[in-house]
Amino acid sequence: MGDKDTRPVAVLGLGRFGSRLATQISRGGEEVLACDRDRNAVEAIAADVAQAVILDVTDEASMRSRGVHKVKAAVIAIGEDFEASVLATVILKQMKVPRIIARARSRTTAEVLKRVGADDVVLAEDEAADRWAGRILGPRVLNQIEFHEGYSIVEFVVPEAWVGKGLADLDVRRKYALHIVAVKRADAEAPGGVRVAVLPPGEPLEARDVLIVMGQDKDLAKLGEV
Repeated sequence: MGDKDTRPVAVLGLGRFGSRLATQISRGGEEVLACDRDRNAVEAIAADVAQAVILDVTDEASMRSRGVHKVKAAVIAIGEDFEASVLATVILKQMKVPRIIARARSRTTAEVLKRVGADDVVLAEDEAADRWAGRILGPRVLNQIEFHEGYSIVEFVVPEAWVGKGLADLDVRRKYALHIVAVKRADAEAPGGVRVAVLPPGEPLEARDVLIVMGQDKDLAKLGEV
């Protein structure tokens, strides 16, 4: 396992999408810095994240005073205020935040946000917070669906260290308290070119296999360290 980056993730804007995203990332084991200029929104989420602060995300000095420049990733989850989204993106870029994700209402505004520094853009029609939480928690987590509070199912790309090993060898249930439901594997003869199957314990995993894994969010977060 590699060393985990323990710097926080900032979520700027605590409307329905931002609050949901911040909560899911926090449940996944990450420290979250949740920010909004609305006191009620900040107070509503304070118990669910490491830090919740009242903040003007268009003011660089305010952002630095709260440590936003030290985060490993920032999500601009502002709703209708496009100008504020652009300003926040530019400021985050100037502060050299490693990964910037911005929410956009249209493909046109998404393009603008990318041009001023956003690395990823969440389009309004594709803004499932659970799925984006999975992408932020780790590059191998393709999708995350919460089926009960604190429990999720994720699609997880098999890491190189697991290729060639069987599920019995990995013993994921004992080591991580997780249950592997099935494996998605490329198969030219299967519908859509992908076969979903329950593998025998001894069958070796292949590169590009995707595991469907179920468990508590706190345990699923361990997959980001594999």
